[in-house]
Amino acid sequence: MVRRRKSLLDDGDARRFAIATVHEETAQLLRIIDEICLRYPPNDDLHFVRYLLRMIVEETKRTMRSDEP
Repeated sequence: MVRRRKSLLDDGDARRFAIATVHEETAQLLRIIDEICLRYPPNDDLHFVRYLLRMIVEETKRTMRSDEP
């Protein structure tokens, strides 16, 4: 029988870590998409992706602020 080890993070810390990771990765993708939008002709699909990424960045930022003590 294998014993389960105690998690390194509690539920709250794991949630904050996941949200922070999603925020950082999405913000990086958004910077890349912004640069592509500046360099190349307009593309509706690309602008839609940019819009979605902005929404994710803003929501994760809002969530991280509300989690702060």
